[in-house]
Amino acid sequence: MISIISDKELPAAEAGLWVKAQQAVDAKNYKYAVSILRTLIKRSPGFLDGRKMLRACEVKVVPDAGRKTSLFTGVRLTTSRRDPETTITTIEDDLEKDPYSVAANETLFAAATDLNLPDLAAFALETICQGQPNPKKHLHLLASHYIRNEQFAEAAETYRRVLQIDRTDPVAQRGEKDCAARASMKQGNWESSGDFRSKMKNKNATTELETADKVGLTRAEMEARLAQLSEQYAADNTNLQVVKNIASLYEQMEDYGNAYSFYAYAFQLGGSADFSINDKAMEVREKVLRAELVQYEKAVEADPGNEEAKEALSRRRKEIAELAVADAKSRVDANPTDAQLQFKYGQALYEAGQFSEAIPALQRARTNPNLRVRAMLMLGRCYASKNMTDMAIRQLEEANAEQLNMDDTKKELLYLIGTLYETSGNKEKALENFKSIYEVDYGYKDVAQKVESAYN
Repeated sequence: MISIISDKELPAAEAGLWVKAQQAVDAKNYKYAVSILRTLIKRSPGFLDGRKMLRACEVKVVPDAGRKTSLFTGVRLTTSRRDPETTITTIEDDLEKDPYSVAANETLFAAATDLNLPDLAAFALETICQGQPNPKKHLHLLASHYIRNEQFAEAAETYRRVLQIDRTDPVAQRGEKDCAARASMKQGNWESSGDFRSKMKNKNATTELETADKVGLTRAEMEARLAQLSEQYAADNTNLQVVKNIASLYEQMEDYGNAYSFYAYAFQLGGSADFSINDKAMEVREKVLRAELVQYEKAVEADPGNEEAKEALSRRRKEIAELAVADAKSRVDANPTDAQLQFKYGQALYEAGQFSEAIPALQRARTNPNLRVRAMLMLGRCYASKNMTDMAIRQLEEANAEQLNMDDTKKELLYLIGTLYETSGNKEKALENFKSIYEVDYGYKDVAQKVESAYN
């Protein structure tokens, strides 16, 4: 019976071949590496790392991998059911000619599945996905494979890859949320009743814990409550109230990753009708993303000269901004008349640097009296970012006239107006706005320096 093995489990002769293959790869002699690895895989078909290296070398050797028409007819797909052990070795003949061959890799997937080798089966599907311009169909197949093998984190990630291709795919939308939640559950070992009981201080306290006021609970009390709710979730993972309670507890414990997974799953369970749950999910996810950015920023602060860290921070900021835009757009598309959603969409677009796209959303949000001033402030920023200084000033001064109280919003408006006048050369108007802040808040940004320097 074939089983997956590591390089440490290779027999002495095969271990020697593995060393030679690695040396050939280091020397970029990929054809020679292929010949060695073919022999190695034939002798040790369960050596997955060797098969992965073989496929990577084949891709280097075959310049039109995945683009030529394969003569493989799929007959061996049936043969694999009779003799899968032979198939996972002989199929390499076809894969050497075209490592991205859909038919050959599907046959390898079928044979590996028959032999209960899920990692090899997943590798076959991953190879197809790498070689296809639109691998949506096989990504779905791969996600289903991961779910069958209870690899929920991998399934969730695979569904995310589908959504990168088609954000409207309903199966991927539901699957990503469900698998993310189930991955969190599995990570906490919630499916083990013994684990539940070890966390419980009192097995008979379920009702008391469920109805207890969550405010002011100690960490130990929250963990005890979570253990009780986890047992109920394991018994019925479609109980919406239990899922919401688990999400809320995770949020209180500041475990925002798990909180997001369960809020998203609750939104799915509710038939996507309760947008307040989705709003909460997005709010928590923003906390996750902000916390992640803080870590990147700390790395840059610790080593200011590290260009790689700076690039990573910039790249992640862009990715997070794009995620925020996609989330906000999906909510606006579902409810286009909601001014609050339009404002959040415009704000997300602005933060992503998409100023022109943000303007119409913010103009729609401006019609709501409760959002009007904030929307106009953001519009002014958009115009300023597009070097439309006169329009920016006009928009901001209109907002300033409507904002009567000298609060943080009004200070921000005055400071931005002053800055725009300053950059356009109108120092008198700029000073006038800075003085308005100076008179009530000496320590606001650098207004004291700007005002006092005008008298020197």
